[in-house]
Amino acid sequence: MTTPPSSLGSPVPGPFPPSPETRRDGKGRGDRLPEHGEVLVVLFGRIGDVVFTLPSVAALAKARPDLSIDWIVEDRCADLLSGHPLLRDVIRFERSRLTALKKSGHPLRALGEIGRLVKRLRSRRYDAVLDFQGLLKSGVATGLARGALKLGSPSTYGRMREGSAFFSRMVPLPDAGLHLVERHLLVVRELLGRPVEPVSSGLTISPHEIRSAREKAGSDPFVLIHPFASWETRNWPADLWKKTAREMVERGFRVVVAGAGGPTQEEVVRRILEGAGGRGHSLLGQLSLRELAAVMALSEAVLAVDSGPMHIAASAGARVVALFGPTDPARLGPFGPRKRPGEGESYGRSGRVVAAGLPCQPCMLRRCPIGTPCQSELSPTAVVEAAMSLIASQELAGLSGALARERAS
Repeated sequence: MTTPPSSLGSPVPGPFPPSPETRRDGKGRGDRLPEHGEVLVVLFGRIGDVVFTLPSVAALAKARPDLSIDWIVEDRCADLLSGHPLLRDVIRFERSRLTALKKSGHPLRALGEIGRLVKRLRSRRYDAVLDFQGLLKSGVATGLARGALKLGSPSTYGRMREGSAFFSRMVPLPDAGLHLVERHLLVVRELLGRPVEPVSSGLTISPHEIRSAREKAGSDPFVLIHPFASWETRNWPADLWKKTAREMVERGFRVVVAGAGGPTQEEVVRRILEGAGGRGHSLLGQLSLRELAAVMALSEAVLAVDSGPMHIAASAGARVVALFGPTDPARLGPFGPRKRPGEGESYGRSGRVVAAGLPCQPCMLRRCPIGTPCQSELSPTAVVEAAMSLIASQELAGLSGALARERAS
């Protein structure tokens, strides 16, 4: 079953009147922030969650360019935010270092690192602290931060979890059908007291990273396959990826496969490249997150399971075919810049979602008691047909569109 992209033609709904009066200084009457105010965004990770939160930061900065915005994030996701033009400061939570210290028998040093982070977190008094994650760790960070106002997003499950609501006030969710990007925008709307619409995330890729991506991916047209996700139930069988690679090669494309690396992923990539024959190329473990975004932007299409890298592709404006099993595409489907022939660029739900369409979908289970038929019954032909339809019907947008225009000039 293939789901076409839907249009996002109206402001995000919420508890405010549709058109509140706006003051001459650009602030709504319900705006809770002073001039040149300071805002802290609390979202540690994962990759997809960072991508889903960037449009809220962009919308807030567009509505109030006088604000200074900081973000606390885990080290594994910080690469996406490095040098971001809308952020004053990126506060890194060095999770990898803390884990290594703990495992090597240095818990006191780990506590010292945490103490320094807390000191830095409390070194400023913020006008607003925004918890976009809604879990215990983000709740504790929100509670520790000094702030006059603390708001939380209803996030994926429609509520704040693990006690995080004790540290901030959750913004109500008026419609369970809202995408996670739209749910996060409710926080910005509550903060500003007026409607906001999703805008480009401002994902930044340097010229050096683009050159590196071109060198690594090659110049001939290619599709990028990213077959990996953190949940076991989100992963599509390697043999089906192998058949998909073979069909895409038969349609005239090279196949590039990307992933973080490791023995398990190496075996999956090996089987995919068998399907691609001599027209396949592996970039496993060779790309930073921003380089991955650049390679995706250079591709003709990205084929991926529901994962952080899939959302990076959508945010970059790539043509995305997203394979969904247990998770809900209404909340978690591709969302980013899009452009159709003869139309201007817009921002919202994008790409193609391909799913088996079983009655048990979406179950949102990390482990399946019946063997993940939502994955095994999804056919390679459906994925390839979705890719070819998307390539024919949707122009590249965002970073992808800019690189395509540059390549054509």
